[in-house]
Amino acid sequence: MSVGQIKSTGVWYCQYRLPGKKSPVKEYFGRGEEGKKNAKLRDLEVKKSKIKQTPINRAEVHLDELAQLYINHEKRKKRDPSYLNLVRDKLNKEWLPILASKPIFKLGPKDFEKVHALYDGKAVATQNRYMDYLNIILNFGVRMEYIPRNPMKKWWSEVKKQEKPRELNMSLEDFRRLYDNSSPHLQFALDVMWELGARPGPSELFGLLWRDVDWERNQIRVRGTKTKASDRFIPISEEFKERLKAKYAEAKTDYLIEYRGKRIKSSKSAFRGAKKKAKLDKSVCMYTIRHLFTSMTLANGADAKAVANILGHTSLRMIMNTYYHETDGERRRAIESKPKLIK
Repeated sequence: MSVGQIKSTGVWYCQYRLPGKKSPVKEYFGRGEEGKKNAKLRDLEVKKSKIKQTPINRAEVHLDELAQLYINHEKRKKRDPSYLNLVRDKLNKEWLPILASKPIFKLGPKDFEKVHALYDGKAVATQNRYMDYLNIILNFGVRMEYIPRNPMKKWWSEVKKQEKPRELNMSLEDFRRLYDNSSPHLQFALDVMWELGARPGPSELFGLLWRDVDWERNQIRVRGTKTKASDRFIPISEEFKERLKAKYAEAKTDYLIEYRGKRIKSSKSAFRGAKKKAKLDKSVCMYTIRHLFTSMTLANGADAKAVANILGHTSLRMIMNTYYHETDGERRRAIESKPKLIK
Protein backbone atom coordinates (compact mmCIF):
# COMPACT_ATOMS: atom_id res chain seq x y z
CA MET A 1 0.00 0.00 0.00
CA SER A 2 1.39 3.41 -0.89
CA VAL A 3 0.64 6.90 -2.10
CA GLY A 4 2.60 8.27 -5.02
CA GLN A 5 2.67 10.87 -7.75
CA ILE A 6 3.26 10.47 -11.48
CA LYS A 7 6.14 12.83 -12.23
CA SER A 8 5.21 13.48 -15.85
CA THR A 9 1.60 14.50 -15.10
CA GLY A 10 1.55 15.44 -11.40
CA VAL A 11 -1.38 13.08 -10.74
CA TRP A 12 -1.59 11.47 -7.29
CA TYR A 13 -2.49 7.82 -6.83
CA CYS A 14 -3.02 5.15 -4.18
CA GLN A 15 -1.61 1.70 -4.89
CA TYR A 16 -2.53 -1.50 -3.09
CA ARG A 17 -2.99 -5.23 -3.63
CA LEU A 18 -6.20 -7.25 -3.69
CA PRO A 19 -6.39 -10.95 -2.76
CA GLY A 20 -6.10 -13.16 -5.83
CA LYS A 21 -4.81 -10.33 -8.01
CA LYS A 22 -1.29 -10.68 -9.39
CA SER A 23 -0.78 -7.00 -10.17
CA PRO A 24 -1.32 -4.14 -7.71
CA VAL A 25 -4.31 -1.85 -8.16
CA LYS A 26 -3.82 1.88 -8.73
CA GLU A 27 -6.53 4.45 -8.08
CA TYR A 28 -5.98 8.00 -9.34
CA PHE A 29 -7.10 11.19 -7.57
CA GLY A 30 -6.03 14.13 -9.69
CA ARG A 31 -3.42 16.84 -9.23
CA GLY A 32 -2.52 19.31 -6.48
CA GLU A 33 -3.18 19.23 -2.75
CA GLU A 34 -6.74 17.97 -3.25
CA GLY A 35 -5.50 14.97 -5.23
CA LYS A 36 -2.82 14.24 -2.64
CA LYS A 37 -5.35 14.49 0.21
CA ASN A 38 -7.83 12.12 -1.46
CA ALA A 39 -5.09 9.60 -2.28
CA LYS A 40 -3.99 9.55 1.39
CA LEU A 41 -7.58 9.16 2.56
CA ARG A 42 -8.03 6.20 0.24
CA ASP A 43 -4.75 4.70 1.46
CA LEU A 44 -5.98 5.01 5.06
CA GLU A 45 -9.31 3.41 4.10
CA VAL A 46 -7.54 0.46 2.48
CA LYS A 47 -5.26 -0.02 5.50
CA LYS A 48 -8.26 -0.08 7.85
CA SER A 49 -9.93 -2.70 5.67
CA LYS A 50 -6.78 -4.82 5.81
CA ILE A 51 -6.59 -4.59 9.61
CA LYS A 52 -10.29 -5.40 10.08
CA GLN A 53 -10.05 -8.08 7.37
CA THR A 54 -13.09 -6.63 5.61
CA PRO A 55 -13.39 -6.63 1.81
CA ILE A 56 -11.89 -3.64 0.05
CA ASN A 57 -14.74 -1.88 -1.73
CA ARG A 58 -13.90 -2.05 -5.41
CA ALA A 59 -16.51 -4.40 -6.83
CA GLU A 60 -17.03 -2.55 -10.10
CA VAL A 61 -14.54 -2.91 -12.96
CA HIS A 62 -12.13 -0.01 -13.44
CA LEU A 63 -10.17 0.78 -16.58
CA ASP A 64 -6.81 -0.34 -15.17
CA GLU A 65 -8.22 -3.82 -14.45
CA LEU A 66 -9.93 -4.14 -17.82
CA ALA A 67 -6.84 -2.90 -19.65
CA GLN A 68 -4.67 -5.53 -17.96
CA LEU A 69 -7.15 -8.24 -18.97
CA TYR A 70 -7.05 -6.93 -22.55
CA ILE A 71 -3.24 -6.84 -22.66
CA ASN A 72 -3.00 -10.38 -21.26
CA HIS A 73 -5.53 -11.56 -23.85
CA GLU A 74 -3.58 -9.93 -26.70
CA LYS A 75 -0.31 -11.39 -25.39
CA ARG A 76 -1.78 -14.87 -25.63
CA LYS A 77 -2.76 -14.08 -29.23
CA LYS A 78 0.91 -13.11 -29.80
CA ARG A 79 0.01 -9.52 -30.61
CA ASP A 80 2.98 -7.43 -31.70
CA PRO A 81 4.89 -6.21 -28.59
CA SER A 82 5.36 -2.71 -30.02
CA TYR A 83 1.58 -2.22 -30.15
CA LEU A 84 1.15 -3.48 -26.58
CA ASN A 85 3.96 -1.20 -25.37
CA LEU A 86 2.26 1.77 -27.04
CA VAL A 87 -1.05 0.90 -25.36
CA ARG A 88 0.66 0.57 -21.95
CA ASP A 89 2.35 3.92 -22.44
CA LYS A 90 -0.95 5.62 -23.30
CA LEU A 91 -2.67 3.96 -20.36
CA ASN A 92 -0.11 4.89 -17.73
CA LYS A 93 0.70 8.41 -18.90
CA GLU A 94 -2.60 9.63 -20.32
CA TRP A 95 -5.75 7.51 -19.92
CA LEU A 96 -5.60 6.08 -16.39
CA PRO A 97 -4.87 9.38 -14.61
CA ILE A 98 -8.10 10.73 -16.12
CA LEU A 99 -10.35 7.67 -16.30
CA ALA A 100 -9.37 5.18 -13.57
CA SER A 101 -10.62 7.12 -10.54
CA LYS A 102 -14.14 5.74 -10.96
CA PRO A 103 -15.75 2.54 -12.29
CA ILE A 104 -16.13 2.22 -16.04
CA PHE A 105 -19.93 2.33 -15.87
CA LYS A 106 -19.71 5.83 -14.34
CA LEU A 107 -17.54 7.22 -17.14
CA GLY A 108 -19.24 9.67 -19.48
CA PRO A 109 -18.66 12.11 -22.35
CA LYS A 110 -16.93 14.69 -20.12
CA ASP A 111 -14.32 12.12 -19.10
CA PHE A 112 -13.59 11.10 -22.68
CA GLU A 113 -13.49 14.76 -23.76
CA LYS A 114 -10.59 15.26 -21.33
CA VAL A 115 -8.67 12.41 -22.95
CA HIS A 116 -9.47 13.67 -26.45
CA ALA A 117 -8.21 17.14 -25.48
CA LEU A 118 -4.74 15.66 -24.89
CA TYR A 119 -4.40 15.25 -28.65
CA ASP A 120 -5.44 18.75 -29.69
CA GLY A 121 -3.09 19.99 -32.39
CA LYS A 122 -2.25 16.52 -33.65
CA ALA A 123 -3.33 15.22 -37.06
CA VAL A 124 -6.88 13.89 -37.26
CA ALA A 125 -5.53 10.44 -38.14
CA THR A 126 -3.39 10.45 -34.97
CA GLN A 127 -6.29 11.61 -32.78
CA ASN A 128 -8.52 8.90 -34.21
CA ARG A 129 -5.89 6.20 -33.81
CA TYR A 130 -5.24 6.87 -30.11
CA MET A 131 -8.93 7.17 -29.25
CA ASP A 132 -9.66 4.02 -31.27
CA TYR A 133 -7.12 2.11 -29.15
CA LEU A 134 -9.02 3.13 -26.00
CA ASN A 135 -12.34 2.23 -27.63
CA ILE A 136 -10.97 -1.21 -28.58
CA ILE A 137 -10.24 -1.97 -24.90
CA LEU A 138 -13.79 -1.04 -23.89
CA ASN A 139 -15.30 -3.05 -26.75
CA PHE A 140 -13.20 -6.00 -25.59
CA GLY A 141 -14.74 -5.62 -22.13
CA VAL A 142 -18.26 -5.81 -23.56
CA ARG A 143 -17.38 -8.74 -25.83
CA MET A 144 -15.92 -10.74 -22.95
CA GLU A 145 -18.79 -9.66 -20.63
CA TYR A 146 -16.54 -7.89 -18.11
CA ILE A 147 -18.68 -4.75 -18.51
CA PRO A 148 -22.32 -4.46 -19.67
CA ARG A 149 -21.75 -1.67 -22.19
CA ASN A 150 -19.12 0.60 -23.71
CA PRO A 151 -19.71 4.12 -22.27
CA MET A 152 -17.50 5.62 -24.99
CA LYS A 153 -19.26 4.09 -27.99
CA LYS A 154 -22.07 6.58 -28.63
CA TRP A 155 -19.95 9.62 -27.79
CA TRP A 156 -17.10 8.50 -30.07
CA SER A 157 -19.43 7.77 -32.99
CA GLU A 158 -20.60 11.40 -32.79
CA VAL A 159 -17.22 13.03 -32.15
CA LYS A 160 -14.86 11.04 -34.38
CA LYS A 161 -13.75 13.16 -37.31
CA GLN A 162 -13.66 11.91 -40.88
CA GLU A 163 -10.07 11.78 -42.07
CA LYS A 164 -9.56 13.84 -45.19
CA PRO A 165 -7.89 11.89 -47.98
CA ARG A 166 -4.33 12.90 -48.71
CA GLU A 167 -3.79 14.22 -52.19
CA LEU A 168 -2.33 11.42 -54.29
CA ASN A 169 0.93 13.11 -55.24
CA MET A 170 2.63 9.96 -56.51
CA SER A 171 2.18 8.10 -59.78
CA LEU A 172 3.18 4.52 -60.53
CA GLU A 173 6.19 5.91 -62.43
CA ASP A 174 7.16 7.94 -59.33
CA PHE A 175 6.90 4.81 -57.20
CA ARG A 176 9.13 2.85 -59.57
CA ARG A 177 11.67 5.67 -59.46
CA LEU A 178 11.54 5.63 -55.66
CA TYR A 179 12.10 1.87 -55.67
CA ASP A 180 15.09 2.17 -58.02
CA ASN A 181 16.70 4.74 -55.70
CA SER A 182 16.12 2.74 -52.50
CA SER A 183 18.58 0.66 -50.48
CA PRO A 184 18.07 -3.15 -50.65
CA HIS A 185 16.23 -3.46 -47.32
CA LEU A 186 13.90 -0.58 -48.24
CA GLN A 187 13.31 -2.08 -51.68
CA PHE A 188 12.12 -5.27 -50.04
CA ALA A 189 9.88 -3.32 -47.63
CA LEU A 190 8.34 -1.45 -50.58
CA ASP A 191 7.87 -4.72 -52.45
CA VAL A 192 6.08 -6.32 -49.49
CA MET A 193 3.92 -3.26 -48.92
CA TRP A 194 2.92 -3.10 -52.59
CA GLU A 195 2.00 -6.79 -52.64
CA LEU A 196 -0.02 -6.73 -49.40
CA GLY A 197 -1.31 -3.16 -49.00
CA ALA A 198 -0.17 -3.30 -45.36
CA ARG A 199 -0.03 -0.29 -43.07
CA PRO A 200 3.57 0.99 -42.95
CA GLY A 201 4.12 0.71 -39.22
CA PRO A 202 5.62 -1.59 -36.57
CA SER A 203 2.38 -3.53 -36.10
CA GLU A 204 1.70 -4.48 -39.73
CA LEU A 205 4.46 -4.06 -42.34
CA PHE A 206 7.40 -4.17 -39.92
CA GLY A 207 5.63 -6.66 -37.65
CA LEU A 208 5.28 -9.38 -40.31
CA LEU A 209 6.83 -12.67 -39.20
CA TRP A 210 8.09 -15.50 -41.35
CA ARG A 211 5.68 -17.81 -39.52
CA ASP A 212 2.86 -15.65 -40.93
CA VAL A 213 3.71 -16.89 -44.43
CA ASP A 214 1.62 -19.89 -45.48
CA TRP A 215 3.78 -21.35 -48.25
CA GLU A 216 1.28 -24.06 -49.17
CA ARG A 217 -1.79 -21.85 -49.47
CA ASN A 218 0.10 -18.91 -50.99
CA GLN A 219 -1.04 -16.35 -48.44
CA ILE A 220 0.32 -14.17 -45.67
CA ARG A 221 -1.32 -13.32 -42.38
CA VAL A 222 -1.26 -9.61 -41.55
CA ARG A 223 -1.78 -9.09 -37.83
CA GLY A 224 -3.68 -5.82 -37.67
CA THR A 225 -4.58 -3.78 -34.61
CA LYS A 226 -7.25 -1.25 -35.49
CA THR A 227 -10.34 -3.40 -35.99
CA LYS A 228 -11.40 -7.04 -35.93
CA ALA A 229 -11.08 -7.03 -39.73
CA SER A 230 -7.50 -5.77 -39.45
CA ASP A 231 -6.26 -9.31 -38.77
CA ARG A 232 -6.44 -10.87 -42.23
CA PHE A 233 -4.98 -13.29 -44.77
CA ILE A 234 -3.70 -11.83 -48.05
CA PRO A 235 -3.18 -14.04 -51.13
CA ILE A 236 0.24 -13.77 -52.80
CA SER A 237 1.38 -14.43 -56.36
CA GLU A 238 3.85 -17.14 -57.35
CA GLU A 239 6.36 -14.46 -58.41
CA PHE A 240 6.21 -12.74 -55.03
CA LYS A 241 6.40 -16.10 -53.27
CA GLU A 242 9.70 -16.83 -55.04
CA ARG A 243 11.10 -13.47 -53.94
CA LEU A 244 10.03 -14.25 -50.38
CA LYS A 245 11.76 -17.64 -50.50
CA ALA A 246 15.00 -15.98 -51.58
CA LYS A 247 14.78 -13.54 -48.65
CA TYR A 248 13.83 -16.29 -46.21
CA ALA A 249 16.94 -18.26 -47.15
CA GLU A 250 19.16 -15.39 -45.96
CA ALA A 251 16.98 -14.15 -43.05
CA LYS A 252 18.67 -13.64 -39.67
CA THR A 253 15.56 -12.74 -37.65
CA ASP A 254 11.96 -13.93 -37.33
CA TYR A 255 10.78 -10.80 -39.16
CA LEU A 256 10.36 -10.29 -42.90
CA ILE A 257 11.81 -6.78 -42.81
CA GLU A 258 15.25 -6.56 -41.23
CA TYR A 259 18.42 -4.52 -41.57
CA ARG A 260 21.92 -5.78 -40.86
CA GLY A 261 20.57 -8.87 -39.14
CA LYS A 262 18.20 -7.02 -36.82
CA ARG A 263 14.51 -6.26 -36.79
CA ILE A 264 13.53 -2.67 -37.66
CA LYS A 265 10.31 -0.86 -36.77
CA SER A 266 10.46 1.87 -39.40
CA SER A 267 12.51 2.97 -42.39
CA LYS A 268 12.02 6.73 -42.20
CA SER A 269 15.63 7.75 -42.76
CA ALA A 270 16.11 5.32 -45.67
CA PHE A 271 12.81 6.50 -47.16
CA ARG A 272 13.81 10.17 -46.88
CA GLY A 273 17.08 9.46 -48.65
CA ALA A 274 15.41 7.52 -51.47
CA LYS A 275 12.72 10.19 -51.86
CA LYS A 276 15.36 12.88 -52.19
CA LYS A 277 17.28 10.89 -54.81
CA ALA A 278 14.07 10.22 -56.74
CA LYS A 279 13.17 13.95 -56.54
CA LEU A 280 9.66 13.31 -55.25
CA ASP A 281 7.27 15.75 -53.59
CA LYS A 282 8.20 16.44 -49.94
CA SER A 283 4.75 15.37 -48.74
CA VAL A 284 5.18 11.82 -50.10
CA CYS A 285 5.41 9.31 -47.24
CA MET A 286 5.16 5.54 -46.78
CA TYR A 287 1.40 5.84 -46.38
CA THR A 288 1.18 7.38 -49.86
CA ILE A 289 2.03 3.94 -51.25
CA ARG A 290 -1.01 2.44 -49.50
CA HIS A 291 -3.18 5.11 -51.13
CA LEU A 292 -1.61 4.38 -54.52
CA PHE A 293 -2.17 0.65 -53.97
CA THR A 294 -5.88 1.28 -53.31
CA SER A 295 -6.38 3.64 -56.25
CA MET A 296 -4.57 1.41 -58.73
CA THR A 297 -6.32 -1.82 -57.68
CA LEU A 298 -9.75 -0.21 -57.90
CA ALA A 299 -8.94 1.58 -61.17
CA ASN A 300 -7.92 -1.76 -62.66
CA GLY A 301 -11.28 -3.33 -61.85
CA ALA A 302 -10.70 -5.00 -58.47
CA ASP A 303 -13.80 -5.62 -56.37
CA ALA A 304 -14.17 -2.79 -53.83
CA LYS A 305 -15.18 -5.12 -51.00
CA ALA A 306 -12.16 -7.35 -51.65
CA VAL A 307 -9.87 -4.31 -51.59
CA ALA A 308 -11.43 -3.16 -48.30
CA ASN A 309 -10.77 -6.59 -46.79
CA ILE A 310 -7.16 -6.55 -48.01
CA LEU A 311 -6.66 -3.15 -46.39
CA GLY A 312 -8.24 -4.35 -43.14
CA HIS A 313 -11.40 -2.23 -43.30
CA THR A 314 -15.03 -3.29 -43.04
CA SER A 315 -16.38 -0.07 -44.53
CA LEU A 316 -16.43 0.55 -48.28
CA ARG A 317 -17.15 4.21 -47.59
CA MET A 318 -13.95 4.39 -45.56
CA ILE A 319 -11.73 3.29 -48.43
CA MET A 320 -13.60 5.37 -51.02
CA ASN A 321 -13.44 8.56 -48.93
CA THR A 322 -10.01 8.14 -47.40
CA TYR A 323 -7.85 6.01 -49.69
CA TYR A 324 -9.29 6.05 -53.18
CA HIS A 325 -8.08 8.67 -55.65
CA GLU A 326 -9.37 8.97 -59.17
CA THR A 327 -6.61 8.30 -61.69
CA ASP A 328 -6.16 10.02 -65.05
CA GLY A 329 -8.73 9.10 -67.68
CA GLU A 330 -10.85 7.05 -65.29
CA ARG A 331 -14.08 8.98 -65.89
CA ARG A 332 -13.74 8.54 -69.62
CA ARG A 333 -13.11 4.80 -69.15
CA ALA A 334 -16.20 4.61 -66.93
CA ILE A 335 -18.36 6.29 -69.57
CA GLU A 336 -16.96 4.18 -72.39
CA SER A 337 -17.34 0.92 -70.46
CA LYS A 338 -21.15 0.87 -70.57
CA PRO A 339 -23.04 -0.80 -73.43
CA LYS A 340 -24.48 1.43 -76.16
CA LEU A 341 -28.20 2.20 -76.11
CA ILE A 342 -28.39 3.35 -79.75
CA LYS A 343 -26.60 1.12 -82.24
